[in-house]
Amino acid sequence: MAGVIRYLKSIFNFREQKKQLLHIVLLSFLIFFSIARGWSLIIGNSIFIRGYHIHHFYFGTLSLAIGAIMALMSENKKALRWAAVLTGLGMGLFTDEIGLLLNCTTVTKICLYAFPDTSDIIGAIVLFMLLLLIAVDIAGKRNKEN
Repeated sequence: MAGVIRYLKSIFNFREQKKQLLHIVLLSFLIFFSIARGWSLIIGNSIFIRGYHIHHFYFGTLSLAIGAIMALMSENKKALRWAAVLTGLGMGLFTDEIGLLLNCTTVTKICLYAFPDTSDIIGAIVLFMLLLLIAVDIAGKRNKEN
C-alpha cells in the first residue's frame, strides 16, 4: 500500500515541469468547462455578429491554437504555463459545445445543447490526461535510469 501511495505522489508531483504543465491543462480544462457550462445554462447570453450565432467553440479553437503555438515557440517557464492555461481553456470551451456539434450534424437527432453523453466525453478526456501523466512519469523514470 505504501508503494502505491508513493507512486501516486510521484504522478502528482508538481515540481516536475512536464507534470506541472499537464496538471495546469487538466485543471484549467475542468474550470473553464464548468464556467462555460454554468454560463450557458444559467445566463444563456449568446454572441451574434452580422446575424450569425458565434458559439464558444470558436473561441476554444482560437485558444487551443494560441496555446499550441506558444508551447512550440517558447522555452520560458512562465510562457509555457500560460500556454497550458490557454490549452485547457480551449479544450474546456470546445468540449462544452461538442454535444451541440454532434447533435446538430445528425439527421435523426434534435439539435440540443444539453447532450447526454457530454459527461462520457469529459470522463474520457480526464482519463486520457491521467494516463498521460502516468506515461510522463514512466518515461521520466526510464530517462533517469539511463
